[in-house]
Amino acid sequence: MVLTLISAYGLHAQNIDVKSKNFKATSNYYNSIVEGDAQISLLNLFFSNMPKGADLHHHYTGSIYAETFLDWVETKNWSIDQTTLKIEKSPASSGTDLISVAELRANDALYRELLTLWSDKDYDNHYHQQVAPDQNFFNTFGYFGTVSDEYMLDGLTLLKERAKKENIQYLETMLSSVGVSSKNYPNADTMVAHLRAAKTQAQVDAILTQIDTYYQSDESYTGRITNFVAEVDSLHQKVEDEDFTLRYQSYTARVMNPLEVYTDLSAAFIASTKTPLIVGVNIVAPENNVTALEDYTLHMMMFNYLNRKYPTVHRALHAGELTLGMVRPKNLTFHINEAIHIAHAQRIGHGVDIPYESGSMDLIQYMKDSTVVVEINLTSNEFILGVKGQEHPYLIYKKYGVPMIISTDDSGVSRNNLSNQYMLLASRYAPSYAEIKQYVYNSIIHSFLTEEDKQREYKKLDAKFAAFEAIMAKN
Repeated sequence: MVLTLISAYGLHAQNIDVKSKNFKATSNYYNSIVEGDAQISLLNLFFSNMPKGADLHHHYTGSIYAETFLDWVETKNWSIDQTTLKIEKSPASSGTDLISVAELRANDALYRELLTLWSDKDYDNHYHQQVAPDQNFFNTFGYFGTVSDEYMLDGLTLLKERAKKENIQYLETMLSSVGVSSKNYPNADTMVAHLRAAKTQAQVDAILTQIDTYYQSDESYTGRITNFVAEVDSLHQKVEDEDFTLRYQSYTARVMNPLEVYTDLSAAFIASTKTPLIVGVNIVAPENNVTALEDYTLHMMMFNYLNRKYPTVHRALHAGELTLGMVRPKNLTFHINEAIHIAHAQRIGHGVDIPYESGSMDLIQYMKDSTVVVEINLTSNEFILGVKGQEHPYLIYKKYGVPMIISTDDSGVSRNNLSNQYMLLASRYAPSYAEIKQYVYNSIIHSFLTEEDKQREYKKLDAKFAAFEAIMAKN
């Protein structure tokens, strides 16, 4: 038997041999620890050693642990406000609320409290008086965001070493927005009003063309894009090695006014055309935010416009990261639909609200036929949305043959890793070993790498699985 995986772009098929003696032995061993009451410790061991290809839904800032951010604060000789537990860009001083990182760590109760605010640590295993889980998750970025970009080379190097130890060979991380701003745009409030009043794609296109004309002559805008690309190129040369491939997505945040969103988004698209290292564009931040909900369709029209203007730029969109009760029912009916049919997303991040989307059966069939891939993030879906187990739409996507990949999302905030995501998948849904292996190969097939780079990564992955299965066959 040969398992054939079709490239998302139709360029070729990738064959995976599932007939060999070692594959069968590995599959039998996997079945013995997953069937019935899943043996979690053995699954952890199995998946820690299994090659995992790529992590494609990965946020740089959210993947750094709080303890590392504190190391960086200490290196900067900055301090922590002991009343708010936020970073202050000044040294600690007597007679104030500012304390050093060393003083924080010496106060065990305060240190542990900080970890619960800077991450999801201990949220579900003891009584606490914290905010709602989704708010706790997104609030964390407001604590460590001050220092998150200060040591990006160190952060990327750390993530590379962590990935390699976990048998991940490719990381496609959402690194940063470009860093442009619309604050100097003339009559910005008027332009915001025009954008929100536009009802058709043609009307939106006309306004965005006008905005583009302004920015083409704005040296601060074009210069920042040039500098951002140079920064990415410089960082990259110091991180990637022959055993590990690293690429980047840029993004905009959906919680800002629409002029600012477009300013960021267009810069991300342009940056992606200037270097092969920035392989895609995304949109981030809470999908249930009031502004995000109000402007959702407008954001998708922005992607539509930019996709036509820059057709080689790849698009992975957070969409459908919502569930019943989180928003009004009407807001569950169109987000994945519009991300695919208006924004032309190639990959959907989360896709949790699929049961509630209008025409969901047609949408699911379209996703299967058009190879629109779903990025499955089990831990963050459980924490942020309360969706887990038999409620998770993994079951829907599997039943109807929609291609999937398994990913981590924000492993530093959630304090997990990709091996853990596969363990959760296996212990909850008991997919076959062949299906597990397909998800791993999917992470290369549906990456935004060039076809030449994919071929290189396939060869690496083939060799890694051959070695892994030879070891597991001995058990």
